[in-house]
Amino acid sequence: MFERVLVGGDVVTEQGVQALDIALRDGKIAALVPRGTHIEAAETVDLAGMVVLPGIVDTHSHLGSGDDRTAEGQDRSFSVDTKDAAIGGVTTIATTHVLGRDPLHEMVARAIDSGQGRSWVDFKINSVITTYAHIEQIPKAAALGSKSFKMYCGYCFEQAEKMGMRKEGMPPDMFYMAAEKLVELDGWGHMMIHAEEPHVRRMLAERYKAKGEEGLLCWADHSRDWSESVQVYLYGVIAKELGVPMQVVHTSRGHTVDLIKRLQAEGYPIYSETLVSYLGTTAHDLEARGLRFQGKIQPPIRYQSDQDRLWKGVQDGTVTTLGTDTIPYTSKYKTSKPFWDARPGLNIQWIDSLPLLYTHGIVEGRISLETLAEVSSTNPAKMWGMYPQKGCIAQGSDADLVVVDPRLEADLGLARMRGDADYSIWEGRKAKGMPVKTYLRGVLVAEDGEVVGQAGGRYLG
Repeated sequence: MFERVLVGGDVVTEQGVQALDIALRDGKIAALVPRGTHIEAAETVDLAGMVVLPGIVDTHSHLGSGDDRTAEGQDRSFSVDTKDAAIGGVTTIATTHVLGRDPLHEMVARAIDSGQGRSWVDFKINSVITTYAHIEQIPKAAALGSKSFKMYCGYCFEQAEKMGMRKEGMPPDMFYMAAEKLVELDGWGHMMIHAEEPHVRRMLAERYKAKGEEGLLCWADHSRDWSESVQVYLYGVIAKELGVPMQVVHTSRGHTVDLIKRLQAEGYPIYSETLVSYLGTTAHDLEARGLRFQGKIQPPIRYQSDQDRLWKGVQDGTVTTLGTDTIPYTSKYKTSKPFWDARPGLNIQWIDSLPLLYTHGIVEGRISLETLAEVSSTNPAKMWGMYPQKGCIAQGSDADLVVVDPRLEADLGLARMRGDADYSIWEGRKAKGMPVKTYLRGVLVAEDGEVVGQAGGRYLG
């Protein structure tokens, strides 16, 4: 006797889209059988006409960096904002801790405590290195299960200082020393970089400000076509020398995709992540819709040519993972200051990401369902060393599943959100392919746009 069986859906596995029924027991996928096979179960759920994907695994969020960059703010965000993750079909997230100069392992431990008993989805913690002392503390953070280490290479001067770094930002020797420390650890781990050359970018921003020019086109232009690539190559060479995998987060430029494709072909251990926001909109689109402040993210949302190249990167495997860069901002830091001083970053992106990917990827014919599952679930789980526990629909894997209605079209935006967000860059946009059920380890946690039951997310250490 199984606890539950999901019948009638088109199931996206690594072997293709298959007509399978899924039997669940003890939080796992206990059996996958041809559609229509008789199975004894306490509950039968009819998913005829639906598509079943592995739960989304988001590599990139910042629950410790919202309006209140405090432990209490992080607690609140886990409690309320991860509801939007569950509703959106996201079953596992990685978030950074509250940034600071405290011992790295203490900040990681506090973030773990924040999520336990509060998160609606399973979670991991990405460590953020801002000081040389943090490098020596990498083994202690890794002992807590945090083995992905982010470095904000794209910041200098006042931006760097606000994030707990020295004025000069993140020099290459810090990355080298951190990668060396990671090599000393047994088992899996990887480095993460925000690649965006900061000094020229800062100079160009000051020029725009002096001329009184602002807006998202200026914001995109001040971060030049090569701004990511120069740092991807610099830190990529170090990663290759030391044999350490490196994830380039929020890849935004076509120029960067071209470079990463070449480096991957030459054996560089580079993962490339892009964001749903880069695939779903452009600077021109946001300006036209009056979302100048709300759409200010770093690196910037770019141009149509960059978006087209990013989609091709997803198609050919150069872009290996999709993330959201979710930050629990409200409009508090978006409209209270002049444009150039307003804090960059989007708000909660989990809830609308899958419908956007389904619409622009599947409905518009850019990618297959198998590719969608690969870049949004399977590859992230492999990168984190969680595969096949997470990231796929296979016997013995965690029963993390999202059920999508391919015919259901809905308006995106604030009305769907259940966290603390008070704006959305997707307001007024329609999308088709809405998530209607989300299962976390076999338990229904969201249905028809609402969370159900209780928060049951676990730390994946």
